[in-house]
Amino acid sequence: MTETNYFQTAQDDARETAREFLDSIVQQLAESDEASTDLFNDYSDGDAYHHESHVDKWYSLQDSAAILSQLCDFEETDSGLWEGLEPVRAIGCQAACTYGNAVLSMWSNLIEEVNDNEQVADSVEAYNDDDSDLSTDERIANIRAAVVSVIDAWRY
Repeated sequence: MTETNYFQTAQDDARETAREFLDSIVQQLAESDEASTDLFNDYSDGDAYHHESHVDKWYSLQDSAAILSQLCDFEETDSGLWEGLEPVRAIGCQAACTYGNAVLSMWSNLIEEVNDNEQVADSVEAYNDDDSDLSTDERIANIRAAVVSVIDAWRY
């Protein structure tokens, strides 16, 4: 049996989160030259999306051990989250929270890459150019294309 690569899965989920909130990312870039890394407060339903998609899961003891081992740099240490649970469920809860931490950290890194990308910066600058021959929709499409390019190429 092949062990799941949870680092890769978390990276894929961070990328998918960016795709889920692509419209908001583009809007933030157009309005303020920067996209927020605060998924919970600056993206509509970001908190709910993250918890439903990445945290609210149950893992077997074997999968929990793999997650905690592979994603040890993102380990959840707030034992109050699993206080009172039976040992196997407590380990599963810690693994789910650790996985969520990994996705959130990777998401933040991805958004920082978007903000620091020269192609994105150029497209945002062109969006704000009042002398541009492009329509607003075309300029937004250029920002979107630049962001998608970063999302597709990004690796943590």
